[in-house]
Amino acid sequence: MKFRALGWAGLGLGLILVACRTAQSPQRYTPPASVAAPARPASVEHFRLDPAQSEVLILVYRDGPMAALGHNHVLSVRQLSGEAALPLDSTAQSPGREHPELASFALEFPVAAIAVDEPALRAQAGTGFEGALDAPSIEGTRAHMLGPLLLDASHFERIRLESAAVQAEGDHWLATLHIGVRDYEAQVQVPIALQIDAEGLLATGEFDLTHAQLGLKPYSVALGALRVAETLHVRYRLLARRVPASEATEAP
Repeated sequence: MKFRALGWAGLGLGLILVACRTAQSPQRYTPPASVAAPARPASVEHFRLDPAQSEVLILVYRDGPMAALGHNHVLSVRQLSGEAALPLDSTAQSPGREHPELASFALEFPVAAIAVDEPALRAQAGTGFEGALDAPSIEGTRAHMLGPLLLDASHFERIRLESAAVQAEGDHWLATLHIGVRDYEAQVQVPIALQIDAEGLLATGEFDLTHAQLGLKPYSVALGALRVAETLHVRYRLLARRVPASEATEAP
């Protein structure tokens, strides 16, 4: 498995956040006609995700006139795996700075490993997430999220993200990701702040993601008086360690 560059959060992120909502019948995403990619340089740095030092959080918000009767939720991605590949610059011999468009990555995680409303993460999330939720509420949210109307974890066990394009934008990168959820493929753009040192790379960022981008319809009750907000918020911190080319997985 691999995730060659940055942008992971995103996502995974992002997708997992389907908690508390129902799926609609989206049109399947059709990738644009492929364009010949520039040749990858001979020198490439490989990185492998360190799941113990990485975090992807998805904040799901309540909405509607009866929102006070519901709860905001914090989803966290567990069991992340992935790799990234960045080309070495010709002059500075540091990865990716000259040609971010040659960077690539892939990320994957099991749907059933998504954690719901862990008390410590709710406390860190701040205003709107005060207080721990009881076990029946958490289990109800989780069952709905993994059920056949949403992620359908019994038939679609994993979520996968792959980079389609990476470009420099000011002081950060912008990665276009293909995200596979159920039998639907979404395309989203994720901002990436990147730091590279002798041990590896750190990719961080946050962004909004809508249900519509994922081909989903927010869950609602009472004719929409109580519903999940259309917009989700994703925060990520992904740490990857350098690995020898002989140990790196082939590009996706």
